[in-house]
Amino acid sequence: MRLRLWHIGLVLFLLEGDRLSAQPLRDGHTEVELVSEVNTFQPGRPFWVGIHMKIDPDWHTYWKNPGDAGLPTTVTWELPSGFTVGDLHWPLPQTFQWQGLVSYGYEGKVLLLALLRPPEDVPFERRFILKAQVSWLECNEVCLPGKAAVALEIVSTQQSTSWDTQWHVFFEKTRAQWPQPPVDWEVAAYQTAERIILSLASENVAAPTIQNAFFYPYEPHQIVPGADQPLVREGQQYRLYLTPVKGEKEEKEISGVLHCIDPQGQSTYYQIDAVSVKRSAATSPGLSSSERLSLAVLGLAFLGGLLLNLMPCVFPVIGLKIMGFVSQSGQRRHNVILHGVTFTAGILVSFWILAGILIALRTAGEEIGWGFQLQSPRFVFVLMVGFFIFALNLSGLFEIGQSFIGLGGRFRGRGGLSGSFFSGCFATVVATPCAAPFLAPALGIAFTLSPFSSLLTFTCIGLGLAIPYLLLVLFPGLMNWLPRPGAWMETFKQGMAFLLYATVGYLLWVLAGQVSESQLLNTFMSLVGVGVACWAYGRWGHPARSRLTRRTAQISAALLLISFFYLGYAGGAPQSLKWQTWSPEKVASLRAEGRPIYIDFTARWCATCQVNKRVVFSSLAVQQAFNDKKVVALKADWTERDPEITAALSQFGRYAVPFNLIYLPERQEPIILPELLTPHIVLEALESSP
Repeated sequence: MRLRLWHIGLVLFLLEGDRLSAQPLRDGHTEVELVSEVNTFQPGRPFWVGIHMKIDPDWHTYWKNPGDAGLPTTVTWELPSGFTVGDLHWPLPQTFQWQGLVSYGYEGKVLLLALLRPPEDVPFERRFILKAQVSWLECNEVCLPGKAAVALEIVSTQQSTSWDTQWHVFFEKTRAQWPQPPVDWEVAAYQTAERIILSLASENVAAPTIQNAFFYPYEPHQIVPGADQPLVREGQQYRLYLTPVKGEKEEKEISGVLHCIDPQGQSTYYQIDAVSVKRSAATSPGLSSSERLSLAVLGLAFLGGLLLNLMPCVFPVIGLKIMGFVSQSGQRRHNVILHGVTFTAGILVSFWILAGILIALRTAGEEIGWGFQLQSPRFVFVLMVGFFIFALNLSGLFEIGQSFIGLGGRFRGRGGLSGSFFSGCFATVVATPCAAPFLAPALGIAFTLSPFSSLLTFTCIGLGLAIPYLLLVLFPGLMNWLPRPGAWMETFKQGMAFLLYATVGYLLWVLAGQVSESQLLNTFMSLVGVGVACWAYGRWGHPARSRLTRRTAQISAALLLISFFYLGYAGGAPQSLKWQTWSPEKVASLRAEGRPIYIDFTARWCATCQVNKRVVFSSLAVQQAFNDKKVVALKADWTERDPEITAALSQFGRYAVPFNLIYLPERQEPIILPELLTPHIVLEALESSP
């Protein structure tokens, strides 16, 4: 009779389509098992059960917050009547970085624990079956969804609990690694326009010292996984600066795991539970110490400004200004000092203006940061043309005097002080896009301070940028270490031109990601026109020519410059592909019309899919090819399981994403593309013929 009932139960289970087993089950690259810390349990006394996952090498599953891409493992319990189970306890995750994406998850073995509570009235010596439906996502270069129904038999007893010796040690080790409550710290959180600030304060002088820290939020799309998290200490207070995900709603509370490292390299993990996030415009209540700038912050700001002198976008200006000091070394000392101080004033005034603009915009709620000028295609284009003209001047194509580093030769008419002042302004303009080492943390902190403290921080950055020149003019003995003026100066000047040409190339690269392909072509042609204008001015505009010739050359050069400048005027943003929703009916309809079709089977949790989107689908060449060939782009979004998409993938023997294919009118079968794409691969496939 028992055998027959067993057969009936087995048949019913198979008809359900799930796999039930007390043994480990494998799906894809992961083996899953439902395990218990005890062999027998007493009624009413909770005990721990767990989902044990064994993952193949080079594959990983995901934490409860997967990060930039992925899906967390989920467990759906089927318990006997009266049994209840608590939330999953997640071990500390590992960090996976690939192609600029950062994810949190596990590799190797992982045990997800939950506390099971049996009812008080359970009969003794009774057997119960625990069931769990486990779903996960496993990823390598491709991502595969996995699923298994696991089960475990447990027995109630009147005797003491019987431990499972095989699993008890593993359970104990897993629990020992759980994060602890931050009993030594008072935790608070504040949100500014750009940062979420996690504050830890303690009045206990024996509280642990924190050397470094990293916060893993429980909620996805709350904190940027790959962003730096600067840590600042003032006495017994620590502030960790987190970068919220842009475009998401303002956070009401934050929770997660805080990983702290002490000076000896020992790690401590704190459980941060549902801390309310308070809004702060500039400074945060409870962060009053931020009003008193620490020397460490000012030191970082000064050192960052000093290192800006070594950045490629600043070095050409620095070299030429030092050459200017060399040419002035034969003048009276007070004149040289005056030029150096004026140059410094130009830097400081520019930094104050820039800081004022940033603070004003941030107060208005704008999401901007250091180097925000380069987010404007117009600014990039104007800066690029300015560098190009300056480089042609250094190469000897035309001469307008070295005071062009300011705003023109006319500034030298007032003793050259205007030229020195605007040289400082120009140095600031070209320096701000460069976030030198030590500068980024100081700027991140500056944006959380009061306006006065922020201005003081920016002042230190400006002083760091200007200090080499101040040292040269205040201590003229250092000038003896500089080479004497001579023919080498012309060679040096022309050599500096190549650094500016390289800067023009870099700005062209920046512009290529901001404008369309046709606009970029106009930019190239405009640079040629600007070169012609400068050549005409240098060929016929020098003093050896007659007045009429000079005037004609100047007017012609100005007209050419204006015309070609307008031709290359940079505006707009890169175009993107227009995706339509995939369906089998739409594919059949488009194929009947003879239209070329590109199908992208993708998912938000697929890291490789996100890389393909960033590298390939944002390519101007790919976008142009799609437009020229009138390719219809269809997106099959598998973020949520879709039976139609699953069936379509299985037709090609695929069970994972990304999967990309192209239907061309002249081909009967589709072109199947590799998982990891490049623009060249897509363009080559579109050009292929049967």
